[in-house]
Amino acid sequence: MPRVSEMPRPGPLTGLELIPGLQGAGPAGNVGMPLLLTGAPFGGAVPVLRAPMTADMAATADADPGAGNIRWNHASPGSATVLYISDDDAAAADLATPLAGLSVGGFVYVQGGAAYGDDPSARDNLQKWQVASITAATGYTKVGVTLAASAGAFTDADVLELTMQQPLPGAGTNRNIVDDVTSVSGTTTVDASLGDYFRVALSENTTLAVVGAPPACSLMIRITQDSTARTVAWPASFKWAGGSAGAVSAGSGAVDVLAITTFDNGTTWDATLAKAFA
Repeated sequence: MPRVSEMPRPGPLTGLELIPGLQGAGPAGNVGMPLLLTGAPFGGAVPVLRAPMTADMAATADADPGAGNIRWNHASPGSATVLYISDDDAAAADLATPLAGLSVGGFVYVQGGAAYGDDPSARDNLQKWQVASITAATGYTKVGVTLAASAGAFTDADVLELTMQQPLPGAGTNRNIVDDVTSVSGTTTVDASLGDYFRVALSENTTLAVVGAPPACSLMIRITQDSTARTVAWPASFKWAGGSAGAVSAGSGAVDVLAITTFDNGTTWDATLAKAFA
């Protein structure tokens, strides 16, 4: 990957270029901070940075690529429309949680080489994908994608690095606005990138899902019960005050307020449910 200081002016940037002030020489020059970490125009928060992976190019089938692997659904990776990404990276770190929280419009970066790899030129091999969909599967996640930029090529069993980046919040997003969300097919999705305050009017039994979390934030969610008592199931990532999960009030029109805080990109949430405001 060319360093920013070596690129012609103007040069198209992917975000993977290394910030000049942190560059070194030789293989050590590959450990600088990627430009994408500066955010705009490359995107928002970075929940996963340089996770070690291995290219699985021996198959294109929709299946678990194996622990620590990434697979493309096309024999020519640049023509792929879906990435099959293991739920664990090559160091056995969890990828399923940040993948589940990755928002449509975000980015997945795949780049050759490790930080101190034997072949620094491998970092010239890269792909930048924009996320179109996220689907959880057993042991892996299917990420629908559109190619945004690429250079070089990968071969089977190449050492790779995987980076994820959230999209920037939409134009005009204000952290103080209130967003109304509804349950769709039994799931109520709260997108933390949109703001801090949400209203949910229950209309069916539902499972709460929280996506788009920045490195740290607090959300307030006002829940109004239906005329028929509905239930709300909470994500496994919720850690409850006192150790017992709250249950929403059952009375018609009852109002509860859920307060949740994350300090780790939404991997876990400290949760408290205050009940019966109405």
